[in-house]
Amino acid sequence: MSSNDALSFTELDRRLREMPDGPASILDTPRMYRFANMVGAAAAVFMLIPFLLVHVMTPGRWMIMWAQISFSIFLLALMPGIVRSYGVLGWSLWTWRADQVSQLDHDTPLFRTILMWLSQRPRTVLEEHQRVARLVLNQMSVKIGMFTGGLERLGLLPVLASAYLFFRNWDELMDMPYWQIMIGFGLILLYFVMMVANLKRIRLQLYESLLSEALAMKGRREREPS
Repeated sequence: MSSNDALSFTELDRRLREMPDGPASILDTPRMYRFANMVGAAAAVFMLIPFLLVHVMTPGRWMIMWAQISFSIFLLALMPGIVRSYGVLGWSLWTWRADQVSQLDHDTPLFRTILMWLSQRPRTVLEEHQRVARLVLNQMSVKIGMFTGGLERLGLLPVLASAYLFFRNWDELMDMPYWQIMIGFGLILLYFVMMVANLKRIRLQLYESLLSEALAMKGRREREPS
């Protein structure tokens, strides 16, 4: 059996990634913004270093400047992506009906091709992959709930709250109370963890939905008189 005939999540994901995005491509994060997000994450880590050095070295003005520069880079790196996200959101809210119809017309034949390929796989294989997708999806949803406590619904608010804490103490960063430092860095870390976890959950939901629909198609085909 060739690799194209064998069902695996790797092969399913490959076929999904080969699908052109169509009108929804506006929602994809451009490469430049992805690079900026990585720079922002690195700046957030560098921003933590002065708060650690102050416990083993004599505090100096250079530590404050280090933290201020790192925090500025962090904000400047994330700001274009944040502005673009809200701009795309505003445009999508204005044109949601036409965008939705266009995307559905674009996706229908592409998903039909993938569903036809899936429905030709053995039922036992489809059911096995469906069970695995559901199991991992349920486990991930529980883990996200335990870790964030529903904070993933806040979107960018954790980053904005963290920015407020650091701006509030801009001239005295080294004198920030430890609880504010922990909350500030914790909110930044929480945002990135939530973003990755929700992207994983969305992908698993897509796998599970496709497998369920493929099983339904296979069942209807088997019930049809030959």
